[in-house]
Amino acid sequence: SGKICWLLQQGIIQHIQTHDRSFYSTDNVLMTSVEFGMANQYILDLRINVKRGLLQKAKRGEYPAGSAPIGYLNDTRTKLVVIYKKKSKIVRRAFELYAQGDKTLEDISNFLYENGIQTKATNRWQSQGGKPLKKDQISYILATPFYIGLFRYAGELYEGKHQPIISKQLFDKV
Repeated sequence: SGKICWLLQQGIIQHIQTHDRSFYSTDNVLMTSVEFGMANQYILDLRINVKRGLLQKAKRGEYPAGSAPIGYLNDTRTKLVVIYKKKSKIVRRAFELYAQGDKTLEDISNFLYENGIQTKATNRWQSQGGKPLKKDQISYILATPFYIGLFRYAGELYEGKHQPIISKQLFDKV
């Protein structure tokens, strides 16, 4: 803001228009600086309030991290994560197959791909979707505690309100 004020005073910037105010090179520099400071403080306060709100949401067991994992959906009406019946059964089966001990990450990737779980289409020419998930994506899925009713947020593990897809015993075995 200091650089912008200086450029405005020097006439290099002629005019700044915001949603509720105009600033000109002839305006009082102190008032312009105060306005910039207030805007900066608003952003800092907003950031703190959003973090606080997301942490409270996590403590209530509501998943605050955006898109639901594969096998779940974000319910826009209730703002909660719910089971996606068709895909949750496929994900559960993937865990069961891997727990048998004779399947590789690539086998699980192929199983998921054959059952419609794949990467998103990367361009408009791929109307049917993408490719099989990569091994590191499969490894991430198999190590995600979300599937047993827990989730990680801000480095902490929380008990979620969402319904688990698999049991803790199956998760531990995997």
